[in-house]
Amino acid sequence: MKHITKLFLLAILVVFASCQNETLTEGASSIAEEELALENEILVSDGEEDETFVLNNDLESEMPAQELSFSLSSNSTAEGGPSCTPDIEGLVLSLPATIEGETTAKPGASAYFDLTLTGDSVLAGVDIPAWCVDIAGDLGVESNLVFDVYSSYADNIPTNRVDNPENFDKVNWLINQTYIGEASPSGGVYTFGDVQWAIWEIIDDTNCRSCAFLGDDWSTTKGQELVDAAIANGEGFTPSCGEQMAIVLVPNDNKQSVIISKEVEPVVVPCSDCDGKVTKLELEFDWGCAKKIDILQRNENTCYGKWIYSNRCAKPGEIINIAGGNHDGTFGKYIYIYINNCYYTKIKTNCDVKIGPGYTKGVFNVISGESSNGGELCEYVKPEYNKCYRHWGCKYYSSCRYGYGH
Repeated sequence: MKHITKLFLLAILVVFASCQNETLTEGASSIAEEELALENEILVSDGEEDETFVLNNDLESEMPAQELSFSLSSNSTAEGGPSCTPDIEGLVLSLPATIEGETTAKPGASAYFDLTLTGDSVLAGVDIPAWCVDIAGDLGVESNLVFDVYSSYADNIPTNRVDNPENFDKVNWLINQTYIGEASPSGGVYTFGDVQWAIWEIIDDTNCRSCAFLGDDWSTTKGQELVDAAIANGEGFTPSCGEQMAIVLVPNDNKQSVIISKEVEPVVVPCSDCDGKVTKLELEFDWGCAKKIDILQRNENTCYGKWIYSNRCAKPGEIINIAGGNHDGTFGKYIYIYINNCYYTKIKTNCDVKIGPGYTKGVFNVISGESSNGGELCEYVKPEYNKCYRHWGCKYYSSCRYGYGH
């Protein structure tokens, strides 16, 4: 048995050497030196039980087709990474009941008004673009205004100041589009005047007569195109993370009501230490040149490895999003990483190590992750092993003996 073990270890060392020779012949000498400096990062064993398994397919072949219930994306959040929950409730709760301010321009630089709002609320700012939602009344460039503040999704917006608040879903959809400056099929480009006319048409019982302050290039034809688009696409619309939500400002003295917009932030999910097993990981590939990367886990209750990620040309800084392939969405005890078809390292994913953002293993940095019992992973805190007993059974005896961790 000992002879078989020695032969097995010798075979691994041969493969390891062949992989090193392969990578060191690639690229310029600076890259070769960089990879040579990383030689100590390549781990055949972590000093624990060696979990070897049989691959269903050769790593040199393409990733086999599998019906999996998890993401194999290597893109960022915006392109298929971790999802985001918009914190509309949090934004509404942050709104003040009233706010003071003034109109600084009519028309504004890119909207019907520019406003300056004072105080220490989330709405305070200078030259804020604003849109009129009430034809009745009048509001020019004025100061010393006091506005009552409402969410555009609130059910208590005064209907004597805003005729059809139930249509704010369509207005919210419209203000999140990028029509201004885009070509209209009827000719010309859309202007802020077209957007303002469309808002009145959607939200008010009447529309403008003289239509002053809309600029020279607006038209009812282009405005109606925007109305039609909002009706077709905006029914039931609520903004997602990073999109804008309309805030209704109703001024004193029976003046015109206006809306401004505020970006919707994502819900902040409290983090926790790794608990149970890891279910999702976002990794950064922190190497100086592109490499082929394969990530596997043990296919639960078998002796076979299961592909969970493959990229034939992962670039430096590539973000890798993976999720567990077990029936409960976990990875199991480890994930196994191969570079250029050669075993590189493994990362413990059973929460024995409180893995989280800031944890690194070789050239892979954990950016974010989740565990089965704890949810979002908190930042990794590297443990300090400053105490050790001088006997061979001590897990950290060698590190204490040679001064590591002090």
